[in-house]
Amino acid sequence: MIRIWFNRTFSNVRTVFDLIREGDTSGEFHLLCSHSQPGFPGFCAAHEWLLEPTGLDDDAYLEFCLEVCRQHQIDGFWPGKGIQLLAAHQECFAEQGVQLLIPAQTEPLAVLMDKARFYAQTQLLSIPPPVYLECRRAADFEAAYAQLRASHDVLCIKPAVGVNGAGFRVIDEQRSGLEILLQNALYAIPLATLRHLLSEAGRFDTLLLMEFLGGAEYSVDCVGDGQRLIAAVQRQKPLPGAYGQQIVEIPAITQTLDELIAAFGLRGLFNVQFREGRHGLRLLEINPRFSGGIGYAGAIGINLPYLALHGLIHGFSDQRPDIKTGLRVLEQTCYLQTGAAC
Repeated sequence: MIRIWFNRTFSNVRTVFDLIREGDTSGEFHLLCSHSQPGFPGFCAAHEWLLEPTGLDDDAYLEFCLEVCRQHQIDGFWPGKGIQLLAAHQECFAEQGVQLLIPAQTEPLAVLMDKARFYAQTQLLSIPPPVYLECRRAADFEAAYAQLRASHDVLCIKPAVGVNGAGFRVIDEQRSGLEILLQNALYAIPLATLRHLLSEAGRFDTLLLMEFLGGAEYSVDCVGDGQRLIAAVQRQKPLPGAYGQQIVEIPAITQTLDELIAAFGLRGLFNVQFREGRHGLRLLEINPRFSGGIGYAGAIGINLPYLALHGLIHGFSDQRPDIKTGLRVLEQTCYLQTGAAC
């Protein structure tokens, strides 16, 4: 039996566990889940679970992880929390016989986490990133806004470092702050308000001023072996108010995925986001983790979590799974009933 530990991560890890256990018909993998909250949904689908302490600094959290691996005889560690910290100390885990199941090595991971660096390194891909400029002072913003606004009707802004869309805002030149508040426009900010906030801050962490991409959005769940693409499920997200996602296959996306794997050595399970704008598809980001919509792939019979885990432990097959396109699917929500007690 091979013992695999997933530390603190998002609640959709329950779907990941269900899919791994569905694919693992021989019972080869024993799944351990940890989180700081005792009611975490992932505990229900793991074979074993434990609570993580809170408030640890990096050194203490690293030692906690090493101790869990020792006490629970972990063979493979699939990190969510602290992935960059843990990747930088792979040798500590290797000395204990633990394989760290990460999608990229330390330096590529650092690039993926910083969209300014990521966009700078992906300009020549088949699908490039959005047109953007970096801002660190109010004066930078004013110059960048004047430059980009000359060729783009709508602009947006977001932090270079952040997750889950934190800090992303579409810049609104028409509505007041009160109108935006009353209309519940969660991802909009008045231009005047943004100018005031930036001027008040003086200097700030890098923000990216970008062309706004108002077209179709694509989320692609991928498995790579560090050199080539093993499998990818391309999902076109629905319009607001609609349900289900369309399974598609866009050749330019597939080509860009091959280029990204070659550039960053991506291994295991990861997610890539694209969106259409006035000038075509643009590359938004690579998430070095499983996506919130990983269950959509499971709903069409493509078990990416098991494929990734089996491949990372035993090596990847040359055969790519056959993926049916043109389907509109709802995310898989049927959970197995054989997990740990909740």
